[in-house]
Amino acid sequence: MLKNLVIVAIGGGIGSALRYLLQETLHRQIDNFEPYGTFVVNILGCLLLGLLAGYAEQERLINTSVNLLLISGFCGGFTTFSTFAHQGHTLFISNKPFQAILYIGLSVIIGLLAAYFGYRLTKA
Repeated sequence: MLKNLVIVAIGGGIGSALRYLLQETLHRQIDNFEPYGTFVVNILGCLLLGLLAGYAEQERLINTSVNLLLISGFCGGFTTFSTFAHQGHTLFISNKPFQAILYIGLSVIIGLLAAYFGYRLTKA
């Protein structure tokens, strides 16, 4: 149990650090890119999770430790539902309801499609 916890923590730490770096890079490159940095990170995380889930099903290509490191740890740390919810709420209370609905709707739809696409790539 402790070994698995450490594996998840390592993956989560790396995923969180990479998310921060990517969001900051996007924010610096494109003015006022904050909610959309989260969008990009979450879509990439969904795609990666789909790929990893697909590979995990294929004759145990990913063992339990790698699964914990990459899926639970890295993808869990890289993606962020709480920031997504907060930024959607902030758009609403900033009198930007159209942007909020677009951001929330596209995040969910494209996230699901990215996960599906990643999964399907492993089956081709």
